[in-house]
Amino acid sequence: MLPVTGPHAYGEVMTAVHPHLPRPEHQPDAPVHQPATGHKLTPAHHAYVKISEGCNHSCSFCIIPSLRGALVSRPLGAVMADAERLVDSRVRELLIISQDTSAYGLDLKCRTDSWQGHPLRTDIATPAAR
Repeated sequence: MLPVTGPHAYGEVMTAVHPHLPRPEHQPDAPVHQPATGHKLTPAHHAYVKISEGCNHSCSFCIIPSLRGALVSRPLGAVMADAERLVDSRVRELLIISQDTSAYGLDLKCRTDSWQGHPLRTDIATPAAR
């Protein structure tokens, strides 16, 4: 039986997954880890960009707040850097995902972040100035 973990429990997830993955033949003792480029599980032309984790609503039919916790938005600069990396790797369709996309940035009070030297407001509605 695998342990139940949360989305930020990287160590526990790796402890549960590691015994079930074959180790590389050229480095039999190498740890299993995510490369800097990430693992892409979608077709070459599209990819997911996660902008936040969790949800602040308590709908009676939904278990997400209990499992994922409260809304935690990723900094906009990090989201844009991920998107830029994916586009540079020839991805042509970016799918923006989260448990509550419309609430992106509310936990950060829509503060300003930066990307490529440009100030950007961390919310879902403000367009990026290019």
